[in-house]
Amino acid sequence: MPTHTPHTLLPATLYPLEVLLLDDDDFLLEVTAGQLKQLGLVHVTQVNNGFAALHRLRDMRAQARQIDVMICDIDMPEMDGVEYIRHLVSEQYGGSIIVLTGADDRMRTAIRTLLVAHGLTPLAILKKPTTIGTLRAALMSLATDYEQPRRGRAAGQAVHRISVDDLKAGLMNGCLELHYQPKVSRHPQARTSAEALLRWRDPVHGLLPPVSVISVAEASGTIDLLTRSVFRAAAQQLGEWTRAGHEVSLSVNLSMDDLTQLDLPEVLTDIAVAAGTHPTQFTLEITESRFMQNVVACLDVVTRLRLKGFGLSIDDFGTGYASLEKLRQLPFTELKVDRMFVRNAHEDPIAHAILQSSVQLAHSLGMQVVAEGAETAMDWQCVVEAGCDTIQGYVIARPMSAAAFIEWKSNWDPAKYDLQQILEFN
Repeated sequence: MPTHTPHTLLPATLYPLEVLLLDDDDFLLEVTAGQLKQLGLVHVTQVNNGFAALHRLRDMRAQARQIDVMICDIDMPEMDGVEYIRHLVSEQYGGSIIVLTGADDRMRTAIRTLLVAHGLTPLAILKKPTTIGTLRAALMSLATDYEQPRRGRAAGQAVHRISVDDLKAGLMNGCLELHYQPKVSRHPQARTSAEALLRWRDPVHGLLPPVSVISVAEASGTIDLLTRSVFRAAAQQLGEWTRAGHEVSLSVNLSMDDLTQLDLPEVLTDIAVAAGTHPTQFTLEITESRFMQNVVACLDVVTRLRLKGFGLSIDDFGTGYASLEKLRQLPFTELKVDRMFVRNAHEDPIAHAILQSSVQLAHSLGMQVVAEGAETAMDWQCVVEAGCDTIQGYVIARPMSAAAFIEWKSNWDPAKYDLQQILEFN
């Protein structure tokens, strides 16, 4: 068992990860393998060329074992990393990828874009030589608790999706759960806040990721039923906290398809009031990746939501189809910078530039800025220096149950904690 501090080790749930490490430089191969083992990983296989890596991938598959994380160099003789990635697609590799490269920032961005275009899952594009800190930050995203079926997905298995009947029955039978991830404001006088995150506890398949439920709801035209159920559960919980004397605000996610429901502002307002809360206690997060297919309906709904008092957040900013024109048109109160521009922004000049420009843009429009996915001390320092108003991520806390959130809140004093104390707090 490694002897490093808890902040150096990965969470114990990640120790069984199967990692395949590919680098043609034998010295760096040994160094990186040593770093992974210091993080607590116990299944690290080393290979020094793409052909050997593909052979290992197929051999493990024949043994009904799978690679969870592929860590590969990009500049190699015989078979370079780009060609190797193409072979991974042919092999239907479903795990995550960390790319190691000495290439410049523009090249690193192109590599990430290529991986996404291939339908692969890039955790990070890291500069060589790596450090324990950058490897840990890249791997930490696999520890999200709603990704319990991760190993099945990493093995290339399809994510189980419930049926429409299962969705309707599950909403009646308590399959819907909410967890809460704290969000820390840089302004001590701000109300404590959290994001309400969907969980689905299937009686057969266990805890499923949100995509298993949301994709079915959107495809079947029942997303309004799911959204209203999620919002009602969040409002009821917030009402209990409010009556107990806790000053809390909640962020709740909306689907783009919800914004075609013209009665949505009235429905959500009625739910909030019936639960003993007020719309001003909620921020509704709208992901920009599918923004405004029906422009008139969206403008109608979001404007009236704002008139009712709800905060409006444009989520995952910088990753989808939103434009400056959308920010000009719609009454957003918050911009949420996507985690890909937060994680390791201190080492990625392009991500850092996008982070800084996003903050400046939002502030010039009178919007608050949330940095999501801050996982390390360096992430924290980077987003604070960039001027982000609120930070969300593992460096603060992971998603947790309602009871655990209140316990966390009771022990949290924003005027008391600096960065080192935050790390010790967790």
